[in-house]
Amino acid sequence: MSKYAGINNTQITSGQICKILFLFSLGSAALLLPTAVTSIAKQDAWISMLLAGPFNYLVLVPYLALMDRFPKLSLAQYAEKLLGAWLGKALVLGYIIFLLILSSLVLRNISDFLGLSVLPITPEWFINVSFMVVVIYGVMLGVETIARTGEILFSWSILVMILLVCALLSQFSVEYFEPLLYDGIMRPIKGAYPIIGFPIGEFVFMTMVLPQVREQDRPKLRRHLMGTALIITVTSTLLVVCLIGVMGVNETLRSPFAIYDMAKYINIEEILVRVEIMVAVVWIGTVFMKLSMCFYTLTVMTAQMLKLTTYRPLVLPYAFIILPLAVMTYRNAAHANEFAMGVWTVYSVTFGFLFPVLLLLVAILRKMSDDSDGSFPPLIPMTNRARAKQKGEGAPGEKESGSAMASSQGAEDGKEQERDAASQSQSGESGNPDNAEASAATNQPAPVGDSGSPQA
Repeated sequence: MSKYAGINNTQITSGQICKILFLFSLGSAALLLPTAVTSIAKQDAWISMLLAGPFNYLVLVPYLALMDRFPKLSLAQYAEKLLGAWLGKALVLGYIIFLLILSSLVLRNISDFLGLSVLPITPEWFINVSFMVVVIYGVMLGVETIARTGEILFSWSILVMILLVCALLSQFSVEYFEPLLYDGIMRPIKGAYPIIGFPIGEFVFMTMVLPQVREQDRPKLRRHLMGTALIITVTSTLLVVCLIGVMGVNETLRSPFAIYDMAKYINIEEILVRVEIMVAVVWIGTVFMKLSMCFYTLTVMTAQMLKLTTYRPLVLPYAFIILPLAVMTYRNAAHANEFAMGVWTVYSVTFGFLFPVLLLLVAILRKMSDDSDGSFPPLIPMTNRARAKQKGEGAPGEKESGSAMASSQGAEDGKEQERDAASQSQSGESGNPDNAEASAATNQPAPVGDSGSPQA
């Protein structure tokens, strides 16, 4: 692969962006969200998942409508066109802060999971740095490389979930779902509240990726995204149903990572045991996808706001900001739960849904649309000639031609000097005979003796 591959302008297919969306939604929400929803809706948590299902596609509607009006521009670019330079940059700055906090939260989620469940002795900073190195490398390669990685992770995620459900069917109990709707429909509705903010409100990263979808795939993009929203709803509901049916409400509430603990129940004839590490590996892959997309969106949005030619110089500085910020985001699990249940939903829905709807209304009222290309200028590998010119030197071919010109110029200068000397000698002979005789005497060669040496 060339070192210039996937740096600035790449194109992805509609299938790839749908897989990215699926893995993004599955990311950190797969292990954290079921416990939060179950704490509100109890055994009716699966109904909350069904109620939140339509919002998986509803939040994408303003993104797609804005893409129709600005097909090759991202949110950071058409915000300035719709709101003006200063107000648009202020809105983009708010999105940058939102994505910066989201990236640090995702990194903190993976460090908490690995530190509590898989690697309890490993320091938190080492987990954060190790995971961030891989994310930096992926973001440096570009969204096309991340999308191709997502295609591999998508297949493994589906396979592991199918194996997980099939292996736990023998331990499934319907009694854990009784009584149904014991407190009316209000509890499932309240249980859908954190789902709307986490992860549905975080889908705003799509506004930065949709312009990179290939032209020939855009007519079927809506249909594919609608199917992806349906798969997300079915998958999340199925996981919560298995969780309640196998562990029950009480065990689910006591587990911070319920899906991972549920995999510990798998025991097939004492042969297939301790398969929870498969769930951990898949979840690490989905969190990698979510953090990579958040980080990529953050750097690209900042580069477009600052009118840079590429986003790559911003990757490392932002990484050094996210690493300490991940440690400072919240103090403990109780603080994290309070933040997620009370604050984050309002924050994410504001940036993920309300502001895009506001931009869409402004575009409709002002009847604005723009087909201009907002992509970064392409990076072309520098040739030896261009690199030599940049350094103030000639290219190899130019050096040869320069030396030839220098030699020819030297020969011409020598001829001119001979002409001047001849003209001076002629003028000396005609003007002063004594000088002419002296010069002739000095020009005569010295006599040579028998031994071949000159005589004084």
